[in-house]
Amino acid sequence: MASIIKRGSSWAVRVSYHDATGKRRQKNGTFKTKQAATYFANMYEQAKLEGADLLTSNRTFYDYFQEWFETYKAAKVAPATYRNYEFTLDKIGRHFGQQKIATISRARYQNFINHLAKSYSRETVAKIAGHCRACVSDAVDDGVIRRNFTTRTVIPQCTDYGTHNDNYLDLADMRKLRDYIMPKASIANISAVMILTGLLTGARYSEIAGLTWDDIDFQNQTIRIDKTLDYKGPGDFLPTKTQASNRTITIPPTLIKVLTTLQQDQVTCCLKNDLQLIFIGIHSPDVPNDNAVNKLLRAAHQKLGIKTITFHGLRHTHASYLIYKKISIYVISKRLGHSDVGITQRVYAHIINELAQEQVSAINDALTSI
Repeated sequence: MASIIKRGSSWAVRVSYHDATGKRRQKNGTFKTKQAATYFANMYEQAKLEGADLLTSNRTFYDYFQEWFETYKAAKVAPATYRNYEFTLDKIGRHFGQQKIATISRARYQNFINHLAKSYSRETVAKIAGHCRACVSDAVDDGVIRRNFTTRTVIPQCTDYGTHNDNYLDLADMRKLRDYIMPKASIANISAVMILTGLLTGARYSEIAGLTWDDIDFQNQTIRIDKTLDYKGPGDFLPTKTQASNRTITIPPTLIKVLTTLQQDQVTCCLKNDLQLIFIGIHSPDVPNDNAVNKLLRAAHQKLGIKTITFHGLRHTHASYLIYKKISIYVISKRLGHSDVGITQRVYAHIINELAQEQVSAINDALTSI
């Protein structure tokens, strides 16, 4: 049984138990009120009855998540996913600090999610919540904690910054950006070539960075996408995001012309390019990183007086344009490398719904004209 003793103006609690090795241990706590002390004692007495590991329960959420990640995830995830888990770990550390995992309530965790929603998109918050949910679920299964505090939490309205709904350009601004970037796209400005490629292919940054010259079929005007570049790591090639991301897509003559000139200029300049990467220029032996490309993109937006989007927004711009041109959603999904058409429909639901309303009006007009 736990002992509760009054010491001066506070209450001391001592809970004795045996750990997994059979060694006798104690949990101690000091509280300002008897009610808090009793709650602490009852919580750990109940945990003892349910076979929870009280020694592990004393660990912080941050420490437990870190160990869980290193044990179950780190060795088998891609570098980009690895960094996502590190991002989640950082957010846990900033919000929960040294709080013990066993003391976190659903309300406390919901507050964490609400806090994230003020600064990040729904996609980012959902990813963090998914990491936490998997970790905490395992903690319950392992007897580290008694209840899953992530159960039935909700993601509130998130910030609009960077979401699919606004991270794209309309047709007029898309044309302005294309016309501004195209004359700059050369061996002297590789970031501009990458921006043009992103706008005209809808490919992800890492996919574009990983393109090599043997991926281009100049005669048939296609690009094969079957790898990515680990641009935040040692610069090695990595698999694409999913199997469905491996694809061959058509590209317009304007992009073929720019790439043809770039290849010829690389040969003329005798650039060292052992990996035969496409996006190598005269100023650096490396492919421009995403920060460099986004910097040029922001400068272009400011110069043109158009809405600012990220490089990934070029992908959304490309897809949105094709949807507005009434290209089959199935064809667009394959072009983007989505694993199923449902993903495309969810990501671009705002545009699809807008077009659906136009179709409803067209139906009414057609029926009225009978």
